[in-house]
Amino acid sequence: MQHSSGPHAAVESPQRKPRRAWPADALAGPRMAPGHGSVLAGKVAAFARQHVVNFAQTTWRTIRHHEHRLAERHGYSDLPLATRGLAAALLTVLTVGFVSAFTLRGNEYRAVAEPVVSLDPLATLEVPLPAAPRTVVAGKTLSAIPEAQPTADAPAADHAIAGRRTPTLLPTGKGMWFHTLEQTGLSVEQIVEQAKATGLSHLYVRVGSSKRGFHGGLDLDRLLPAAHAAGLEVVGWDFPYLHDPNADVQRALEAIAYATPDGHRIDAFSADIETGSEGVQLAADRVDYYAANVRYYVGPGYPLIGTVPNACLNETFPYAEVARHFDAIAPMVYWITRDPAADVACNIDRLAPLGVAVMPIGQAYDPAIDNPSLVGLMPGYDHLAAFMRTAAEKGATAVSFWAWHTASPEMWQAITDAPWYSLVPMAPGHDAPDQVAVLQRLLNVYRYAVPVDGRYGADTIGALAQLQTDLGLAPTGTLDAATLDAVRSTSRG
Repeated sequence: MQHSSGPHAAVESPQRKPRRAWPADALAGPRMAPGHGSVLAGKVAAFARQHVVNFAQTTWRTIRHHEHRLAERHGYSDLPLATRGLAAALLTVLTVGFVSAFTLRGNEYRAVAEPVVSLDPLATLEVPLPAAPRTVVAGKTLSAIPEAQPTADAPAADHAIAGRRTPTLLPTGKGMWFHTLEQTGLSVEQIVEQAKATGLSHLYVRVGSSKRGFHGGLDLDRLLPAAHAAGLEVVGWDFPYLHDPNADVQRALEAIAYATPDGHRIDAFSADIETGSEGVQLAADRVDYYAANVRYYVGPGYPLIGTVPNACLNETFPYAEVARHFDAIAPMVYWITRDPAADVACNIDRLAPLGVAVMPIGQAYDPAIDNPSLVGLMPGYDHLAAFMRTAAEKGATAVSFWAWHTASPEMWQAITDAPWYSLVPMAPGHDAPDQVAVLQRLLNVYRYAVPVDGRYGADTIGALAQLQTDLGLAPTGTLDAATLDAVRSTSRG
C-alpha cells in the first residue's frame, strides 16, 4: 500500500492492565516497552544491531579523529602515556554514550524486563471471547494469551462479534481503498453514490496504525450508516509495524469492536502487513504471534484479511503465517511495468495453495507518484480490465484497487464495465454463463465444491442449497433477494 499521513481525529485509548511477560521463544530480539516506543528509533536500533561491526569501526574512527585533533591543537602527543590513555578512555565513553543515546533514545524506547501491556478485551472492549484460551496454535505455545471467560452477553458457544451473521462471509465483488474520507475530496453521500454507480460492493478505509493508534472512529461514524444503507460493506484496515505486536493486536480489537452511535460496525478487518523497507519489524514469529492473537480474540467466525506484498516479488515474506490464521490474503499486485494479467495469475497461483481466499488488489495510480522516472506508465482501461478478467478466471471472487483518490476517469470506467464480479438474482437454468460463473466461484471459495462451468445445473443448485441452509435460509437452490442480501452482508448494525 502507499501510505500518506492525513489529518485524523485523536481517539483516546482505553486503559490497559499489566500482564505477564512474553513467552521466551515468541520473538527474537528485545521486547520494547509500550508507551516508550518510536518506530524511527526502533529502525535505528535494529540497524545498529545488524551492523555492529560497522558501528564499532565508526566509533573507533571517531575516537582516533578526536585524538588527532588533540594532538594538533594541544600537543597531545607530548603528554605522558598514562594521560593519553585516560584521554582516550574518556573519548571512548563520550562517543559510545552519544551514539547509544541517539540510537536507543533512552527516554522513549528501551528494552524492558517488566511485563508489557495486557491483551484483556474484557476490561476494555465489548468483544465476546471463547470459553477457554487456545494455548497452542500450529504447534506453537502462546502462553502470552491470558485466560479468557465469556461475558454475560456472550455465551461460550458464540464466538462471533455481536450482531453478525454466522457463517460469516468475506466481501465479494469490486472494492476500492482510501485512507480517510477527507482524502477522497467527496462527501459521504458522494462516495456512496459513486461506489454504487461503479458497481462497487465494498470499501476499505484505514482505521489505525502503530504510529497513530486507532483513529478511524469519526470516519466510521459517518461512513458506516450510509454505506450499509446502500448495501456496501466496509473493511477497516490497519498498518501494524510489529515493533510491539501486543499493542498492534489491541488496536485491531479496538477497530473490530468499535460501534457507531447507531450500532454499526465494520464488516471485516484487514491487516496491511508490509515489508522491512516500510519500517515493519518483519519476522515470521512476529507475524504468526500477531495473527494468532487477533484470530483468537475475535473467534473463528469473523472475517480477517491479510494484505500482503506481491507474492511473485517477495518470496521470503511469511505468507503462510498470515494464511494460517486469516480467512483471505489480498496481495498488492501493482504491476508497474509488468503485464497485469500475468502478474495477478502468478500471485493467485502462488497463494491459493495456502488454502484461503485470494483477493487481489490492483493498481489504480500513476507509479510516477513514487518514482518520477516512471512517468508515462499510468495504467489504462485495458490494464485494469485484464487484471480483473484474469483474476476472475483464476477463481477470485473479489478484487479491489489502490486507490480512490488516484484513480483516473479511465480507470473508474474500466472498473464500472467489468462484468466478472456482478452477483445478480438468478434461478436454475439461468442462461448467462458469466453471471453463473460468479456464483460458482463464490460457492467454491466458501468450500461448497461446484464446477465453474457457467451452467446453473444440479451441482450448483445443491451447493447453493447447502449454503442457504448454513445461513439459516430456505434451501431453494435459487439465488433470490434474501440469499443475495445474506451473502453480500455480514452485518448491518
